[in-house]
Amino acid sequence: MGFCGYCLATLTAFVLGAFVIVKQILGYDDEEKRRLEQLQRKKNSERVAEFERLQNLYKLEGDSKRILNLGWEELVQALQKRELSATAVLEAYVAKTLEATSKFNNVTEFIPQAFVWAKELDSLPEVKGPLHGIPFAVKDDTNVEGHDTTLGYVKRLYRPAKESAVLVKSLVDLGALPYCKTNVPQTLFTYGSDNPVFGATTNCINPKLSPGGSSSGTGSLVGSHGCPFGTGSDIGGSLRIPAHFNGVASIKPTVGRLSSKGVVSSLPNLMGLTAVPGIIGQTPTIVSTVFKGICENFKQHKYDSRIPPIPWDNALFQSKEKLRIGYLSSLPYFPAMGDTEEVVLRAKSTLESLGHTLVPFEMPDPYKYMNILARFLLADQNQHFNKSLKGEKIAQSVQLAYYSSWVPTSIQRVLRSLMTSKLFPFMYSKRTAAMFGAGAVSSKELWDNQGEKKKVIEEMHAEWERLELDAVLCPLFPFAAPLINYPGLLPMAVCYAMIWNLVDYPAGVVPFGRESGKNYENFDDEGDVALKMAHKAIQESIGAPIGVQCVALPYKEEIVLRLLTELEQFSYKH
Repeated sequence: MGFCGYCLATLTAFVLGAFVIVKQILGYDDEEKRRLEQLQRKKNSERVAEFERLQNLYKLEGDSKRILNLGWEELVQALQKRELSATAVLEAYVAKTLEATSKFNNVTEFIPQAFVWAKELDSLPEVKGPLHGIPFAVKDDTNVEGHDTTLGYVKRLYRPAKESAVLVKSLVDLGALPYCKTNVPQTLFTYGSDNPVFGATTNCINPKLSPGGSSSGTGSLVGSHGCPFGTGSDIGGSLRIPAHFNGVASIKPTVGRLSSKGVVSSLPNLMGLTAVPGIIGQTPTIVSTVFKGICENFKQHKYDSRIPPIPWDNALFQSKEKLRIGYLSSLPYFPAMGDTEEVVLRAKSTLESLGHTLVPFEMPDPYKYMNILARFLLADQNQHFNKSLKGEKIAQSVQLAYYSSWVPTSIQRVLRSLMTSKLFPFMYSKRTAAMFGAGAVSSKELWDNQGEKKKVIEEMHAEWERLELDAVLCPLFPFAAPLINYPGLLPMAVCYAMIWNLVDYPAGVVPFGRESGKNYENFDDEGDVALKMAHKAIQESIGAPIGVQCVALPYKEEIVLRLLTELEQFSYKH
């Protein structure tokens, strides 16, 4: 049996290798590769020079240190009362950001106009808005006029946006200052954090660990206190996973609650899922303040009339009415590991102590909905990504997905059938099989998949109504931040986060515990290769943050933010 297994593994590797070689020969473009390498070297040289120039100008000393030691409310009030200038605050946060990115590589570039905008704010007779003078970071998938939006692709360098995204404009109208752009993984199609343009971002608590993605830089920068908040986007956990890994807060809103105009999608023609912009902040209080400011008084409608006219509901956010909340602490598809389950149950007890009612909640079948998600995501057989990646160096976090895409779906489906058999223990993984070779290959399969999605939405809503729920409490991820080279190998771990993108419910995360490592060995990997890999990936995660996820019905972001804020008071960070 051992010899047969070895032969099969060798044959599989040979088949995959053959497809890789053929694809390279057919798609190889030496001239394009050289052009992109020159662009990358030029950008890197300019970036290093600019960072060095700023480091000589802005130091972490004196008034800057005092400003950075202020809490959120103190900072806001000092700016509102004009006790601090926007320029002084900006200079302090630039100094802190330079320190943070020198350690964690979370910033791609600074926005020079920010210093001009700060002086303009200081010259106004009155404050501009509730976020007057607050600096914020912008994810590198979100347009800022005059700056590149690379998505981690070298070929997108030196193609500056002609207009800023609505989210950026709305925040500027509130008085906030966009001052830097943050790093992302190549393609955005991973919760990894590396690209060939700017390199890999690392976790702000332990650089050996992943910062999450695809809002990698924003999560790492906010977690390192480089700025109070930043923008991100989410199609499968890309806001919430970086918040979870770096010990900060975030919310993924319902599609349409925040304008996506000017946020560049890495999969513009994707069916079945829609990316949404959102906010990552140091605390739920900060996220709530920013989200409220954007949604109040229809501010976004000035720039995007397509946004549903749903104003901020302050009564719902501040309500003292006790809620009925469903909870779950683990999923059989990818069981919670380490202290994750314990932290969720502690959050449950905390909410009960506040007077809320908590009842067990059952999720739709994760094997089914992960297969549905994969069928949507892989429906074009990765043609869009393969075209986008032509001539580019392939980032480590997307290599598995990229090379797998070269193998015809028919062969992937044969391999998938082998993954479900324990006759081949070296490749046995029901979790991986649910996603491997799953792309819809015909319009009929795509239509059928849309029908299956509707059934999951109906099943979710029926359970919600049966239990008369206002919200759900659950894990955001099955474990704390893993080693940095593992996210590209464990895409199935997004099962706790991505279901809420599929059904389009708002979901947020708040840090609520830290991994102790005491429960590492109390885990049954079921002989599954993916679970074995995950268990190995978290062996150095002791001390890493663990967040809990709160979810509400569509367009009830105020309930999510209320619960996150209530839990904030009992967080290990408070």
